[in-house]
Amino acid sequence: MAFIFSLSDPMLVYGIIGGIALAVVLLAALYLKKKRQTGSKADRLAYQPEARPVRVVPPGAIPRQARKSPAHPSPKEVSLLNGRADITESLQALAEKYSLDQFTIATSDGLVFASSSGDDAQTDAALYSESFNNNPLAETPGATLTGLNHKGSDLVLIIRAPLSVPDEIRISIENDTKDILNWWI
Repeated sequence: MAFIFSLSDPMLVYGIIGGIALAVVLLAALYLKKKRQTGSKADRLAYQPEARPVRVVPPGAIPRQARKSPAHPSPKEVSLLNGRADITESLQALAEKYSLDQFTIATSDGLVFASSSGDDAQTDAALYSESFNNNPLAETPGATLTGLNHKGSDLVLIIRAPLSVPDEIRISIENDTKDILNWWI
């Protein structure tokens, strides 16, 4: 059998074009596979630096100095009762004595009983009274809470200070608050 092909035969032309296209596709696939294996820069933009491995350092390997928590300043000598016109001035003196930002006495149902300043007293009373009633031992960021009973009424003391209030100062604040309440109420 003899095959006679002419260059004008359409099957021959399509076969040659198909063979060339197949060869180009195979070469492109091999090139892309090789490029992925070598970790190309195609995954980064031109201005991004190369990725560098980061060594894992165990936490104990770097010695650090122990941080001392800043100490709450010692109480100042301030008269809480003498020369004060009302309970608000006495609470302002209490805040000054213990370097507090704000001091609020709230009822157990979230109302302001008295406060050293009126900025956030109502919000603090509502928020922290409920929190204190639900869990008196819960930590409250930004405030120290304690409770006391005055003439049969449960009260919540909301202490806002720049630093955490140590227990001995908190107890002194409670005692001074009792003195203020006994004087004015």
